Amino acid sequence: MKIKSKIDEIFIKLVRFKNGVTADYMLNSGIFYERNYGVPLADIKRIATEYFPNHELAIELFLRKEREMKIAAAFIDNPDETTCEQIDEWSKSFLNTEITEKICCNLFCKTPFAIQKIEEWNTGDSKFILQASWNLVSKISDMNFIKRFLSKTSKPNFDFTNVQFAAIQALISIANGNENTKNDILLYAENLTKSTNVNTKFAGKEILAFLDC
Repeated sequence: MKIKSKIDEIFIKLVRFKNGVTADYMLNSGIFYERNYGVPLADIKRIATEYFPNHELAIELFLRKEREMKIAAAFIDNPDETTCEQIDEWSKSFLNTEITEKICCNLFCKTPFAIQKIEEWNTGDSKFILQASWNLVSKISDMNFIKRFLSKTSKPNFDFTNVQFAAIQALISIANGNENTKNDILLYAENLTKSTNVNTKFAGKEILAFLDC
């Protein structure tokens, strides 16, 4: 089946699950897309995985304006074929919290460039690029890198709510998933609570609370 035919087929399958109420709710919550049919994420993933892996198809899907097609691209793409240049290009579409998280957590984290992008993006000033770095951190299994990252990121930029939330979620996930790293996360969170920055202090307290400390 040609790429165009597959794109048309995926679109038809997706719009069957459109939900205007969900789309309106997302818009009112500040999650903006040029086109959004409000299709549940579970349905997007289920339909997209029928076409995995297909790098060429994913590239074409991401060029579409629809939310559902862009998110589907992340599930369809082959991480082994994803290039650093593609990551940089797709990251230009990080214009809301959802697309940032879904692309990072379902595709970029599986590529050989994940750690490189964490280090690049964590020093940025865009709130969605900063969020993206923490979304990637949440999926990294290299605990030696995590320890080095925490030691270098002693004063994180949590001035944006989405960045703060992504960091809290990432650190809790890492601590719960790896007992050997939990103490490092606890120490990091304790240091955050000593910050004079209200947002940073809050993040530290939230992490400690979730870890029952």
